[in-house]
Amino acid sequence: MSSNSLTEDEMRKALGLATTPEPTKPRIKSPIPIRYTLVTLSVRKPAGGLPFRYEYQSRSMSSLEAQLEAEKAVREERLEVWAVLDIKQIER
Repeated sequence: MSSNSLTEDEMRKALGLATTPEPTKPRIKSPIPIRYTLVTLSVRKPAGGLPFRYEYQSRSMSSLEAQLEAEKAVREERLEVWAVLDIKQIER
């Protein structure tokens, strides 16, 4: 081989075909915790049928206000609330 010959990597770079992995930025944990209330309801269609699980995330920290928001969202989707299964406050 002559000293003028290019390596495969150099040739790829010259042709613009080099695949260099993009550096990924390290994920910075937010100093502000994310808080929300997760409301789990059992809902069903107005015509009846089997109830199914419906989860709603509310920004409110009040469990009552979160429940009311979830029930309003269910009614907007033309479903009926059958029962409130759980209300949890979650912080990440």
